[in-house]
Amino acid sequence: MSIEFERLYQHPLYREDLEYIAELALPWENLAGKRLMLSGASGMLGSLLVDAIMQRNECADLQCAVYALGRSRARLEERFAHWKRHWGKFLHFVEHDINLPLDGVGGPEKADYVVHLASNTHPVAYATDPVGTVLANVYGTRNMLDFAVKCNARRFAFASSNEIYGENRGDVEFFDEAYCGYIDCNTLRAGYPESK
Repeated sequence: MSIEFERLYQHPLYREDLEYIAELALPWENLAGKRLMLSGASGMLGSLLVDAIMQRNECADLQCAVYALGRSRARLEERFAHWKRHWGKFLHFVEHDINLPLDGVGGPEKADYVVHLASNTHPVAYATDPVGTVLANVYGTRNMLDFAVKCNARRFAFASSNEIYGENRGDVEFFDEAYCGYIDCNTLRAGYPESK
């Protein structure tokens, strides 16, 4: 396990947050014994979600199988080394480029839930490869939707950062789902929020 990920996972605040999330009175029964395919598993939101579900698996015998999809199996294994005892049982790694269809990628043939979190989220990457960022967001979403339909998923969830709302026009303190901020399409960063 890399020192970076070990430090994160062992940090008292992170552990406290995971335990807190796993003990929340959420409708966990909806995930009991189910299969969840999650893209962007090594990203910030994806890795926290994987850790939280695995924590719940451990403390409450949830038995939710997580299929963690990412571009690099080595990176997934490194990020989730602390769950090694669950590899192949409740935690499965799917190495795949989200720009490509998910036919025969080694994921589940049937997923109850599909969560799409994958995206190129680094501002330098938006600026140096704006077309690649747009294509990954558009094709990635299409490929995950096609996968959800093919495997007859119960639900599909798509998430993004608050950057999709653009810049605050100064008329609200907090963004909500209906807010349409200002996106300057002439900036190098515009491809990310516009394609999301």
